[in-house]
Amino acid sequence: MLKAFLRDETGAELAEYAVAVALLVAIGLVVYRTLGTAVNTSNSVSGSKMQTATFP
Repeated sequence: MLKAFLRDETGAELAEYAVAVALLVAIGLVVYRTLGTAVNTSNSVSGSKMQTATFP
């Protein structure tokens, strides 16, 4: 009975899926933070250009 329990791998797929999902979430957070910073910088530059713009 103990040998059968040790050979049973029914929970292995679940653990692999959990690791894969955690990895995807980590990648998503890194991309979100990088793009968020880039978008924020771009908006700040555009906003400052609009404030100093002169219209003829």
